[in-house]
Amino acid sequence: MDELLKIIYDDYYNIQRTLDLPCDQDVIKLVYFLSKCKDIPRNINDLVKLYKKEKSKDYIAFLEKMKGDSYFSARETLHFTYPMNETLKRLDILYQIIGEKEWIEIFGYSYEFLHIFIRVILCRITLFHNLNELEPSSEYKKSRTKECYFTKEELYEYMPNYTKEIDLILKDISIDFFSIANVKDVYKILCYNEHYYLFFIWDFLYNLFNVYTIKIKNKLGHDEFNKRRGRSFEIVCYNNLKECFKYGKIYRGLVYDYKSGNHEVDILIELDTVVVVFECKSGAFDSTEFDSDNELYENFVKVYGRGYKTINDLNNYILDGNSKFRDKDKNTINIDVKNKQVIYINLSLYNIEFIQTNIQKIKSDKMRRVNIYTICWNYIDFLSLTKLAKANYKKFEEYFKLRFSIINDYKNLTLDYDEVDVFGFLMDPANQYFIENILLTKDTKKSDVNINFTISNGVYRKELNSELDKKFLLDFLGTQKFFGSSTT
Repeated sequence: MDELLKIIYDDYYNIQRTLDLPCDQDVIKLVYFLSKCKDIPRNINDLVKLYKKEKSKDYIAFLEKMKGDSYFSARETLHFTYPMNETLKRLDILYQIIGEKEWIEIFGYSYEFLHIFIRVILCRITLFHNLNELEPSSEYKKSRTKECYFTKEELYEYMPNYTKEIDLILKDISIDFFSIANVKDVYKILCYNEHYYLFFIWDFLYNLFNVYTIKIKNKLGHDEFNKRRGRSFEIVCYNNLKECFKYGKIYRGLVYDYKSGNHEVDILIELDTVVVVFECKSGAFDSTEFDSDNELYENFVKVYGRGYKTINDLNNYILDGNSKFRDKDKNTINIDVKNKQVIYINLSLYNIEFIQTNIQKIKSDKMRRVNIYTICWNYIDFLSLTKLAKANYKKFEEYFKLRFSIINDYKNLTLDYDEVDVFGFLMDPANQYFIENILLTKDTKKSDVNINFTISNGVYRKELNSELDKKFLLDFLGTQKFFGSSTT
């Protein structure tokens, strides 16, 4: 078994893949399939053949079923990856909910140590990948890092004073290989024969939020947890915007009176030429769970529908010539919505792959038509993209205006599935002529034809991830807190 796991692991992280598995999703499902095999194949080729035979049943079922599933292909082939640090920072929302004291009461270790532990694991894995691409030295051949798996003993050597905490964390975020119950369990650290494997780094980091949510929700109760989660999400988003947009005026919780009563604006930022309104939605949503359009859209409306009504109400308030709001101290705030374009962004705590770039295309029998469609960002992309604002605020204002116009004026046009790639494509000077003279024309605006434009195999996403991950790992290397002398 160890040999099969090692082959899959090495192949997944090798650019020149040798296994006949074209998509990341297939590798994820292959690991799950292996955990459920009653008779484990002797070699990897037999395992892949068995997996593909089983997989073909899914395609046959898709072809035979009557209900529509527009996103079957995307769900089966696309695998989004995100910067490590920004993905890990989703946990800050949970920590904000309960604080340090209650965190330790629930889990038995500090939030700070959890971060250190995860960073150690990520650096260990990255070191293994990089060193295996080089001619290994004699010292490296003797070290534990030559293995794609790690052990508890290895971690104890790194952090000798925290063996109890290490045991508790591994209990929370790892799983015995043959105890895997569903595909998402594969995202955890997999334990076989006291060897710990972490196959899918980005999925592991994203899934940590769900893992830690369960215990916190059990302690607080469903309703109290959801209430605190929403408030916490707004606070961390507001604080991030204050840090990244130094020159803008940023408000949280502005209120105004209009027709049906009191209304609240989650976050509003006033820049030089635009006013950007963020509607923050923290409800749980997973676009991969639904196998029909009806299920997907029903759940989307359940989580995000009220946000679109809130934005429509605010837009009507502004169109009626209103510009006055009140802050939490009941001070009157005037926002210059007459001379600046108002942009709306739906900001989701959970990723909304496949549909976030084409919400405007949802048919009216699935989701009631609205006057204004929003730019859709998930929280990780929000953290990643706003970092770029520090370098060039003007670029962001250009993006806000152009992206918002495309969504509302070119409703039959989908620019890729990935909003980071859309951002990179629209802001890349090399694409300006194509965008203005070929992609966004009068004919495209009036066209009833469904247009899907795919952007260069995720080149902008990969570049952003690479730069942020490199900074994240370099910032962490060299820190001595928690470590024993063996790590120096």
